[in-house]
Amino acid sequence: MQQTHRFFVGSLATTFLAGSLSMTAIAQERKSPDLAQTISKVRENVATLHKKLPDFICQEEVTVRETENARTIEEKHYLLSLRAVRRPHDAANLFSESRDVISATINGKAVNEHKYDPPIHWLRGGFARDLFTFFDEPTSSCYEFKPISTPEATENNTLVLDVTLNKNLRPLPPECAHISMGLSGARVSIDLKALQVLRIQEETMHSEQFSGPFSRQNGSFACSPVIEYAPVSIHGSEYWLPRSKSVDFIKTKGQFSHSYMSQYSDYQKFETSVTITTVPEAKW
Repeated sequence: MQQTHRFFVGSLATTFLAGSLSMTAIAQERKSPDLAQTISKVRENVATLHKKLPDFICQEEVTVRETENARTIEEKHYLLSLRAVRRPHDAANLFSESRDVISATINGKAVNEHKYDPPIHWLRGGFARDLFTFFDEPTSSCYEFKPISTPEATENNTLVLDVTLNKNLRPLPPECAHISMGLSGARVSIDLKALQVLRIQEETMHSEQFSGPFSRQNGSFACSPVIEYAPVSIHGSEYWLPRSKSVDFIKTKGQFSHSYMSQYSDYQKFETSVTITTVPEAKW
């Protein structure tokens, strides 16, 4: 009986030790990665995208919803557009981003692509601005990155960050002086395996005056634009580009809201070719 008792206690001790080592391994596996190293690698990947991204064509499906007093009106815009990002030619212009509509329909009816006007200016571009401002030089150095712990992030192997302008930089250096209020802060999700940006949610903004579709509903609105990224293949190379972009304008007083959702698909490299034909001289 005495030997059995000692064996049982020894087995318990061995089991406890193995369990402790296992829990320690799991804790180390789930330990937050080195923040500075992670941000540095993400910056490298974004800088590479900035340098290598070709001009490309993609399909856009834009859903526009207006809700007032429980009544909703919806429009569907289908676009084929050409996108391009250019490196700066001078210090005053960090980068330029263009979007040319090749074809467009609204609710199934074709519209003149040269006269197509997006519902709001915010939908004209947006592929590069947020990503390059937060993670490409020279503006990235103007921000602070603070990790936020969420259960979903741990399960999905993502790192969630609150990104804000560095309060110690006063006054802001010239390269950051142009940053808009909408980009003064954001919540960003990073894929820790690919070390790429998964999601950017801009800081909530409040506007009091609108034109166009909002003119009859002027007042105070809150909005928080969101961009979600995913890997896409263009001409055999992989790039992390937006798969969707959305924004909801919600009136703080009254039952009125405007929402916009853009979904992007069918990415293709934009290519042109020139053929020079020599016409032989006529013999008379």
